[in-house]
Amino acid sequence: MVYRSVCTRVLALVVCLLTIAFGTQYSAAETVAASPLGTIVTQGSVFVGNASAPTGTTIFAGDKVTSSQPTLINFGSGSRIEMTKAAATFSRNGKLLVVNADQGLIRFNFVKGESVQINAGKFRITGTSESNHIGELGLNTKGQLVMTVTEGVFTALNTETGEQTQVAPAAKNAAVVLGSGTTQAGAAVGASTSAAVSAAGVVAAGAASAVGTIVGVSEAVQSPEQK
Repeated sequence: MVYRSVCTRVLALVVCLLTIAFGTQYSAAETVAASPLGTIVTQGSVFVGNASAPTGTTIFAGDKVTSSQPTLINFGSGSRIEMTKAAATFSRNGKLLVVNADQGLIRFNFVKGESVQINAGKFRITGTSESNHIGELGLNTKGQLVMTVTEGVFTALNTETGEQTQVAPAAKNAAVVLGSGTTQAGAAVGASTSAAVSAAGVVAAGAASAVGTIVGVSEAVQSPEQK
């Protein structure tokens, strides 16, 4: 009887310790998965996953945001992204902000101290935390994209060929075209960067017509020096 009692107590202690250990691991993982990234500002139709998302909606790591109207995302780090007729999924890998862009026009202002990785088509585009990164990217459903940068330097890696392209501030109205068979850098293609993206046929049809409606929102994307 004494032997059985001791065994029972030992078994109960082991079960208790295992419960605590696995419960702690689950709670930590759950906390990471549910980490808030930022909030949405919009006057139009925006979805987070399949749910409609009005202004003030919090997005979490792993959320996919789809916008048919201009939408601003304010991240907790101070960085900002403006989306027009776009879809992208946002997450963090440690301190690295990861943006998986599917399509549309995405304007960005990543603050100094924010490391970022944009996955768009077959390209992995990275920027370090050493400076602000300001610009925009247009992506179509074929994986072709145009990128313009007014501040900071990005490295665009073609994950299929291994070719790397530096994307840096260039002449006014200049853009870098990626995914078109050859990389074209510094070609003036329009009266503005948005027009450059549209003229290259990268943004979905109709995105250019929305440019006039995003002036007020885009002011929040500009750096203090640009205002």
